[in-house]
Amino acid sequence: MTTRIPRRATRVFYATESTTRTKPDGEVIRCAGREQRSTTFREARKFLDDLDVPGGVTLWTERSQQTSAYADRRADGTWVSLDRLTGNWVELPEQGQA
Repeated sequence: MTTRIPRRATRVFYATESTTRTKPDGEVIRCAGREQRSTTFREARKFLDDLDVPGGVTLWTERSQQTSAYADRRADGTWVSLDRLTGNWVELPEQGQA
């Protein structure tokens, strides 16, 4: 599924699947899998929910030219979002309930 990102987009959400790999020495490392760019968090969330995988969503803004953590999908299917005021992760309601 591809999403067209407008040329002048001021915000872009990156949904990235989290996977693990085992190095030859037995160390397990976390790495990125499939990724999708979206113009809304709803599209990014749907991408990871449809894959039914853990992952994260980051947000790039045109004003700051930086990418920051926005939300994470855990292996059990729950979503948490970063509260910018407290720095804590808070659970998000299921999609369609908010």
